[in-house]
Amino acid sequence: MKQSIRNTLLIAILGSLLLTGLRADDSKDEIAPTVAAPIEESTPVAQEFTMEGSYTGKSMTKQGSADLGGVANINSHFNYVASPQISDGFLLRLGIDSERNSFSLPSAAPLPNTLQSVNAVIGADLALGDKILLRAELHPGIYSDFVNINGNDFDMPVQIGASYLWSKDFQIILGVQIDLKSDLPIIGLPGVRWQFADKWVLSAIPPRPQLQYEVNNSLTLYTGAELLGGTYQLNDAFGTNHGHGPGTNNTQLNNNVCDFTEIRVGAGFTWKFTPNLSLDVSGGYVPYRLFDIHSSRIGFENQSEFELHNNIGNGAPYGEVGIRGSF
Repeated sequence: MKQSIRNTLLIAILGSLLLTGLRADDSKDEIAPTVAAPIEESTPVAQEFTMEGSYTGKSMTKQGSADLGGVANINSHFNYVASPQISDGFLLRLGIDSERNSFSLPSAAPLPNTLQSVNAVIGADLALGDKILLRAELHPGIYSDFVNINGNDFDMPVQIGASYLWSKDFQIILGVQIDLKSDLPIIGLPGVRWQFADKWVLSAIPPRPQLQYEVNNSLTLYTGAELLGGTYQLNDAFGTNHGHGPGTNNTQLNNNVCDFTEIRVGAGFTWKFTPNLSLDVSGGYVPYRLFDIHSSRIGFENQSEFELHNNIGNGAPYGEVGIRGSF
């Protein structure tokens, strides 16, 4: 059961990270994603950014059936992308992305204190006619616990996505990610956006599937889920420094990789307080979190795993605030 849950969450998270760029769920007037919108002559470069911060309270973390204590998480995320238009229907995507998970841990717990990434965004958007939109991105950078950084901390996930505009009210989206360090190195997941009533939108697009209600042109209420996750390199002394007690260590965990998963359910609102800027506030509950520590999957080797998790029902509340802009 736990294996099935983990695989489902990882597929949803890793296979659909780029869908946030292809989705069009901010308002009923933004049906086509950025790639489909022609850049005005006076705007040679389109720009977008996201700044987010959240706190998850302490949830009981287990190694098998053994309780290790409560673990809290402070997550922060920043993304900036500039999109110069090369020709009609073709835009480059150049930018930077940074995310940090900082955990409060019980004493000597075999868990990382920090999982962090800093990476470039190198890609392109391509419109094939009026119906099909494509995006491909490379994300080269450092994905690790940021302790004794070396070449092993480098990774370059590849993300490819497509969006089919069935109608102005219905989109079909498919995303695929390739990350050879991950437990699931090649994965993908479809999504849909459906405006089924005048003020209602079903945005079934991970990592943030939502049911949305548009109060007015500036305010949207929503309920849904959010998926955090990533693949990170651990340092070559991680296990030694995170033993279970005096005279013990976990040397088998040295220089391993951690697939991190956190699922959230809750509600919130998006307030578009200027034509280009919006504030997003949400809160709810984290029912499930997983640390899957394993050897690198490069070469598709079958390695044993070391899992630490909280059972469904032993989670914690969370709160999140974010600002997004496009120019």
